[in-house]
Amino acid sequence: MLVFLILALVGVVFLLVSAFLGGDHDVSGDHEFHFEHGYEAAGGHEAGGGPSPFSVRVLSLFVTAFGATGAIARYSGASYVLSSILGFVGGFVIGGIGFQIMKFFWKQQATSTVSNDDLINSSAEVKTAIPVSGIGQISLVVKNQLRYMSARAKDGKGIEEGAIVKIIACPGGDTVVVERA
Repeated sequence: MLVFLILALVGVVFLLVSAFLGGDHDVSGDHEFHFEHGYEAAGGHEAGGGPSPFSVRVLSLFVTAFGATGAIARYSGASYVLSSILGFVGGFVIGGIGFQIMKFFWKQQATSTVSNDDLINSSAEVKTAIPVSGIGQISLVVKNQLRYMSARAKDGKGIEEGAIVKIIACPGGDTVVVERA
């Protein structure tokens, strides 16, 4: 029974250490196994892909539950083999629940990164007139952020200050191509 109690204690210690000192390293980073291939393409979070089932926190939950379940089973008179099997099942269940909770919270995160897809077809207001074959400035709200961007007209004609335009292309850099809305 002492072995199971030590495992439970070690799991709790690692869980507490990862909770207080852990952070960004606990997601599918450079030094963890990527369990879900193509997660980002399937609608996962844009930065990192989400938590790993082999993260420090999930493994700590598994070891803690394994030790605690095994100790309870051993205290109840079960053999070491049966206590280990019950400990494994308990660890798997608790680790799985912890992983599902971490995945749920990971999916609730939002990103403030603005991509070209977020800009295309957005309406904007010309803040600095766009001269003929020149560059002016527009303002728009995207992802609840007020953004000012350099802009040029699609047809090369000028667009006066205050006009409402639509972004039709983002060729690169900070300049977008617009047309009258």
